[in-house]
Amino acid sequence: MSAGTNSPYPEPFPTFESSDFSGEGSFYFDLVRLEDRDDIPRGFLHRHNYYHLLWMSEAHGTHMLDFEQHEVRDHSVFFLSPGQIHAWTSSVKPRGYVLNISTDFFAHMFPRADDIAKFPFFHVAGGSPALYLTREQHDGMLPLLDEIERETRDRQTGRFDVVRSYLLILLTQLRRLYPADEREAAAGPSYSLAKRFTMLIEEHYLDFGAVRQYADALCVSERQLNEAVKRSVGRTASQLVQERIALEAKRLLSNTAMGIAEIAFQLNFEDPAYFARFFKKRTGCTPGDFRKKHYRPIE
Repeated sequence: MSAGTNSPYPEPFPTFESSDFSGEGSFYFDLVRLEDRDDIPRGFLHRHNYYHLLWMSEAHGTHMLDFEQHEVRDHSVFFLSPGQIHAWTSSVKPRGYVLNISTDFFAHMFPRADDIAKFPFFHVAGGSPALYLTREQHDGMLPLLDEIERETRDRQTGRFDVVRSYLLILLTQLRRLYPADEREAAAGPSYSLAKRFTMLIEEHYLDFGAVRQYADALCVSERQLNEAVKRSVGRTASQLVQERIALEAKRLLSNTAMGIAEIAFQLNFEDPAYFARFFKKRTGCTPGDFRKKHYRPIE
């Protein structure tokens, strides 16, 4: 775990940079049973710099993920992308699995951006990060998780190739159960481009200062990008970028003691007053008022 960052200001949340449940000394893909870890669930706010899948066979509690409270119950599945902040609790000893998937593993599994764009639960600006299964659905997919666990445990040659195959089947089956998105059917190829854009925002919302930079990275014109985003989500490309910056501001205001001016500088606003105007326009309240209402870090 590391709290490091390239920002001149310290990272306010613990950040898990890698995972080593398997004890191999290096992180590529990791799996562990929830019931085998006394340090899970983690009730404090934290990030992961990798994809994180929580398969809850038995659990009862709440999951706070980017300002949204989700119910934790039997047969729940939660999908987290790198950088999201979350914390969860359970009043009973949870049973199930944690799958930690490095970005390198995903890059080999989904070599084209369009591939991962097909899985809506890994998009921060897209669909819900929670999927609630029936007992039959849950039990029907358990053999896949058992096989992934066996491959991870036995460490045979080519195990990651086998794990990728099983994981792709698991994610595909989960995608079939995910609520249909009518926008996707209506928008067609535009939806895929919009999803790739939201993924790029996650990587560069503090680096890119103009929509043109995103369009260049996606090898499309700025007009094409804006039209695709409008058709898919009903907002402009710049609005999505601003929403991501506002979300980070909400995270910092509600869960850290950083000063408002300090937060403004961390988010690349040179003028704290301009940041305050930006935040009020996006949220309807001032940074100070938002903090008074929402400052309640999870213990």
